[in-house]
Amino acid sequence: MSDYDPVNVNVDVLVIGGGLGGCRAALRARELGASVALVEKAQVARAGPMTYVHSQFAPDRLLEGDELNTWVEEFVVGSNYLADQDWTAMFLRDAYFRFRELIDMGVPYARSPDGNLKYVKVRGHKIGTTLGADGRACMEVMRKAMKRARVRLFEKVASLDLLTLDGLHPTKEGVCGAVGVHVQTGVPHVFRAKAVLLCTGPFYPRMHYAFSDHIPGDGHRMAYRAGAELAGMEFGQFAAWSYFNKTFFTPGQAKIQGIGAHFKNRLGERFMSGYDPIWGEQTGLIQMARGIITENIEGRGPCYVDMRHVPTADIEMLYQVAPTVGRAFKEFGVDPARDTLTVNPMMVLASNSSSGLRIGLDGETNVPGLYAAGACTCLPHMMAGISGSAISSASLVTGYRAAGAMAARAASLGRLPRNTRQVDDAISAFYAPRHKFRLTRPADAHLEIGRVTGEATFALFKNAARIQHVREELARIEADLLPKVYAPDLHELVKAHDARTYLEVCKLVTSAMLERTESRAELFRADYPFRDNDRWLKWLMLSAPGEDLAAPPRVTHWDLPFERWPIKPPRGIEPSTYGVPERFREAQSA
Repeated sequence: MSDYDPVNVNVDVLVIGGGLGGCRAALRARELGASVALVEKAQVARAGPMTYVHSQFAPDRLLEGDELNTWVEEFVVGSNYLADQDWTAMFLRDAYFRFRELIDMGVPYARSPDGNLKYVKVRGHKIGTTLGADGRACMEVMRKAMKRARVRLFEKVASLDLLTLDGLHPTKEGVCGAVGVHVQTGVPHVFRAKAVLLCTGPFYPRMHYAFSDHIPGDGHRMAYRAGAELAGMEFGQFAAWSYFNKTFFTPGQAKIQGIGAHFKNRLGERFMSGYDPIWGEQTGLIQMARGIITENIEGRGPCYVDMRHVPTADIEMLYQVAPTVGRAFKEFGVDPARDTLTVNPMMVLASNSSSGLRIGLDGETNVPGLYAAGACTCLPHMMAGISGSAISSASLVTGYRAAGAMAARAASLGRLPRNTRQVDDAISAFYAPRHKFRLTRPADAHLEIGRVTGEATFALFKNAARIQHVREELARIEADLLPKVYAPDLHELVKAHDARTYLEVCKLVTSAMLERTESRAELFRADYPFRDNDRWLKWLMLSAPGEDLAAPPRVTHWDLPFERWPIKPPRGIEPSTYGVPERFREAQSA
């Protein structure tokens, strides 16, 4: 246990996570008269995925009728026909109004020389438009707005677990707050609330890539323990192709694709149309990475990104809205008007297009009182999709809508119970590694998880045997390595907690990968190298099976209601455009 007495906070609405959706939810709930606390593991506007966002999907006009359906169709096709069409239509209608509000609040979106907003395209869109802005500048505007609205802000507080009305995990009654710990002082914080919003972002390993090191899947783990359904977890594989010249990484991949960069192999061929005939060089991250890797394996590598033909004004706009790209190019002496850059992808188990809490139109989950927004959700408009700008936009829309539902719930409820056992259990579990005296450190656990999940035959050419092998290895790490982790200080305690969190999320991801017997979007299975539109046009959901949270998850399906949706899918079997190279064929039976 901690050496300090906890800080106790009672509010109507608790927001966990200070990204765009979390901040917008907090502001809206305050507008509706609710008392609000926002808890952020780092600092708002200083860390997290939103500080690296450079493009936000924003319709340039209010969409209605046939035009709305056309924009919906772009998302549906881009999502491999798994998008929730009701949710997508809502998102597209609401996004116009939400961005008008951000513009009025002073977010510095890019503008043309005539002063008008500059709407452009990015990866995954031929029709839909985006606005460009440095994500950190956007979040500074939101931070100041929260200060003015007197949102109670708790920074450097890591949330450990959700509190429930009945004291159970999973709960039968609903959530009523959360317990956390200040990552610099160690002081526990107990938040009691009538409604809780998770906006905790995606899940990533600790790999020193952009914003990833401190977001192992906290919201996913807490929600699963509380009984929330997780959808799309089988698509939990992230790829990045922007490891340039085997020297440096940058974010900004969607924007680089959006300004029309060409991707070429050693022979000078632009190869992506052969792998994705619909989207070509505007394809998703995982598709681009797999294409580059296949070119390399089959002897046509190395591969390059070529921006020498891109107008200077577009390069300058890239640097304006994605300043990390400009800084990196300057530091490493790259001039995109003159130089091509080699690209070398990497793949890890992490969020990409979906993989998170299943939510409804108002961000509600199946657990009473629990809501979610942003990249910790399954992103119903993108499920297995390729949009390069629509995650933060969906977080904005969902945060606003969820705030209305949460404020109404808070107004209808009386006082909440004071649940102490869950608080004690969460704090004790967090501090447990401090009381061990072994040589195993949190970094050892992170490295071992990365080694197991990063094996090429699993990352690239999954099959039932390989997935099962990784599941068994994760179970070994959980049983043998994690109990030996020693953390002598708070910094190491946070790393230890993150390792356990990421491992538990990886177990859920591999469970879902084993269940979906086809190849679609981020999931490529060498034993099922085709898209099966007759059996798998449905969502796969995981939830806790009962009080034994270590038991395998309960698996359910949602057959998508295409009979009432306007956009109809193809039928039959579609062979994957990504084959299994001859030298890796043995992976199908390994």
